[in-house]
Amino acid sequence: MEDLRSFIGSLMSEITLALSGGAARGAYHLGVLHFIEEKGLHVRAISGTSIGAIIGASWLCGVSAKEQLEIFKSKEFRAIFSFNYFRKSIFKIDMDAKIIERLVPKKNIQDLEIPLYITAIDLTSGANLCFESGDIKRLCIASSALIPIFPPVQYNDYQLADGGFMDHIPMEPLKAYDVMRVGVNLHPIYKKESGNNIFSHISRSLYLSMYRESFEAKNSCDVYITSKKLLDYSIFSFSNFDALFALGYQDAKEKFSLKL
Repeated sequence: MEDLRSFIGSLMSEITLALSGGAARGAYHLGVLHFIEEKGLHVRAISGTSIGAIIGASWLCGVSAKEQLEIFKSKEFRAIFSFNYFRKSIFKIDMDAKIIERLVPKKNIQDLEIPLYITAIDLTSGANLCFESGDIKRLCIASSALIPIFPPVQYNDYQLADGGFMDHIPMEPLKAYDVMRVGVNLHPIYKKESGNNIFSHISRSLYLSMYRESFEAKNSCDVYITSKKLLDYSIFSFSNFDALFALGYQDAKEKFSLKL
């Protein structure tokens, strides 16, 4: 019986992880990853879009959750963003900045020991693409190119933009792994009474359209981690990283306690 319990425990200690987009709310992802580090859970694969792709890639490059948190809080990281004078976008990102190299120190996805899947959309064809090889840094930036805030990224024959528009929590690549699937959503799905006017109906319709994939992804998760408290934090604010980190850690602790 003890051997059976040990075998079951070893299976439950293996997970795959899908990390959603959500810009500055990404510190919540880091709190979840810090809990995973503490528990010694073995991550078999990570699938991410937008900030989820960046954080997942960095972690698989060997940069711990707390190390990433300090990078995101640094002045050097904030300096990579500059006003683009509305040339294709409002802001641009310095992809050659040294702080980016610290965040993503490896070159190619195939150099990683654990599989990584990065999603993005091709603006030319409209296709939702999933990359499991290629330039990590460039694909992470492409997956985070929220139009019109940031410009699209030319990559091979593709013109890539934020993958969260079409696949907010990219669970599909993880279905090939017969282990616990964990999804982390920085844009919580919530019920809301729709106002009785045209503007509130339009607003709610856009919300449901953009995150319709989130409903399906949630049903594909063995552990689904999110919090309505995330709605209290702007996706563009750099001032709440510590609070978001703590929230993600606590929510991960509570959700995993039901499974582990």
